[in-house]
Formats: sequence, C-alpha cells, structure tokens
Amino acid sequence: MKRVLIVAGLILVVAAGVLTYAQFRPRPAPARGDPAVAVAVAVGALLRSEAHRLSGEQVAAVLPLLRVLRDTDPNDLEASRALAEEITRTFTAEQRAELARLREEARARREDRQARGGRPAAPGPGVGLGGAGAPPGVRSRAELRRRLLDRLIRRLEEAG
Repeated sequence: MKRVLIVAGLILVVAAGVLTYAQFRPRPAPARGDPAVAVAVAVGALLRSEAHRLSGEQVAAVLPLLRVLRDTDPNDLEASRALAEEITRTFTAEQRAELARLREEARARREDRQARGGRPAAPGPGVGLGGAGAPPGVRSRAELRRRLLDRLIRRLEEAG
C-alpha cells in the first residue's frame, strides 16, 4: 500500500511538472507580428507596383538580406527586426509612402469589413499554424515564413 501511494505521488508530481512547463514555456511570436512577414509583404507589393517597382540596385541589395532573414530563427525577433529594417532602408521615400498608403487602404478595408459584420481582422485559431486553415503541408509558422521568403527570393532572382 505504501508503494502504491509513493508511485501515485510521483505520478502527480511529474504530471504537475509537465503541466507547469506547458503553461510557462516561451511561445513563439505570432505571425502577424513577425518582421520577416511584414517586410516580405512590402517587397512583394513593390514588385507588383508599376510606378514604385524595385530597381536593379535595390534587388541586388535586398536579396542577400532576405536570404539571411529566411535562415534566421523566427523566434529571434531582434535579429529579424534588424534585418527587416535594413531591407526597408533600401526603399526610396516614394516607395515608403506607397507602402504606407497601401497599409492604410488595407486597414480601412478591415475596419469596413468588421463594421459590416464580416470576418474578424485576425485569423482564427489554427490559421497559418498548421491547423485547419493552413495551406496543405504547412506544419508551423516557421515553415510558412520560410516558404513565403523562399518564394519571394525566387521572384527577385527572376526579376533581377
């Protein structure tokens, strides 16, 4: 009987430890706040723009930075932020103004959609994290980020 109580106590202690670890372990930053995703969206918008397209010199400057950003740990927000800022510094004042205008348009569309009772501005649970709303084969936010950056790098190599 004494052994049974000791084993049961050990099981409870281990279970409590596992639950505590699961509750307090560091969680990765949400994709929405990922500087790599934000700068990739910006570079992609400039690639699609007729009037504010990236120059050959800008593409040559941005490509190596994007490669480093792709290989940076997504949880290292400081390094990702620094690389994203370095990429943004290659943009002209007109390109930055165009990106600000596009962001404002997107914000207004989200607010309008919310006001009309549309879907929420932020993705639901599982979207982009390998859940039900994730693209087939995507298992994590890190993988989604890497695929986005890989695709952008290929487009820049073709454009350059």
